[in-house]
Amino acid sequence: MKNKRQNENRKTKWLAVMTAAGSMAVCAAVIAAYSIAMNNLVPTNNNSNNVLSVPNYFSSSSKNDVPVQNPVGNVPKDENSSSSDKTEPANKPVNTVKGNIMPVEGEIDIAFSNGELVKSPTLGVWKTHDGCDILCPLGTEIKSMSDGVVKEIRDDPLMGIYVIIEQTNGLEVHYCGLAKELSIKAGATVAQGEIIGRTSDTNQSEILQQPHLHLGVKKGGEWIDPTSVVEQ
Repeated sequence: MKNKRQNENRKTKWLAVMTAAGSMAVCAAVIAAYSIAMNNLVPTNNNSNNVLSVPNYFSSSSKNDVPVQNPVGNVPKDENSSSSDKTEPANKPVNTVKGNIMPVEGEIDIAFSNGELVKSPTLGVWKTHDGCDILCPLGTEIKSMSDGVVKEIRDDPLMGIYVIIEQTNGLEVHYCGLAKELSIKAGATVAQGEIIGRTSDTNQSEILQQPHLHLGVKKGGEWIDPTSVVEQ
């Protein structure tokens, strides 16, 4: 009986030793795995900050770098948006064209109003006067202010017979209140000083004024003062 108990005690001690040995082996394996993992994470240069080593894909020395196609310093500048450009004033004066002659000789009765309202002697209303009225006797010859082409001839109920000439210098000239018998036709080429017609009383919108030529001039589609483009 005593021998039996001794054998059981030996078995118990042996199992305990084996269990302890197994536990130590497991711990050693865990420690080894942990060491391997840490070696893969910690930089090999033993940097004191212990920052993880990550490949620098943005370094200029990387072999896999893709060259920048449009570096900021070489971006083409918009010529119209240069920082050196100066803002033009809102009320910039119109650059007029010189080299024109007056179509008739005479004093100005009603001048160009430059967008201001003036009272019409005939119509009795306040309106802009988009040209100038040059006093001259009925039947006075009208000369072309410059070289150009007859764009249109109109018979208007108010302005009467009037001729529109597109000049080669970029101006569009309106000769209003002419006689029906004209010296030119639509599409004809005219030279500076060439006679295009004679004054008459067909301009019913200004019939109460003294006999005159109503002269209108456009530059870039805008009415301008006809006298400003006449060579002095």
